[in-house]
Amino acid sequence: MPIEISNTLRSASIVRAEGAGTYYANLESLSVNADETIAAADIKRINWSTGGTITISRNGANIGTFYNSGEIRGDEWGYSIRSNNTSNVVITIATGGTVFLELSKTASYANSLVGFM
Repeated sequence: MPIEISNTLRSASIVRAEGAGTYYANLESLSVNADETIAAADIKRINWSTGGTITISRNGANIGTFYNSGEIRGDEWGYSIRSNNTSNVVITIATGGTVFLELSKTASYANSLVGFM
């Protein structure tokens, strides 16, 4: 599976892309179900490893190009990448590699109590 998206209601989504190619994490794919509508998603963390390059872009704007391996922990700095946060995330992996993104979501809910116990 070249892209995998794990969603949690009222919490973050995790996106994993593996192998050479271009992958799309559309805002709609970040919702858990039809009760959750995603309006925006900020990038909180990026973990990557590649022998080539990994590029992340939104709405045609380059968010970053990553080489070798590393981690950006924006949430620990109280920071997230908000550039074009109402646009889909496009991940391009050249040569090969893996990237994990943690995305915080701005959402509305059909039932305001969905997800609460």
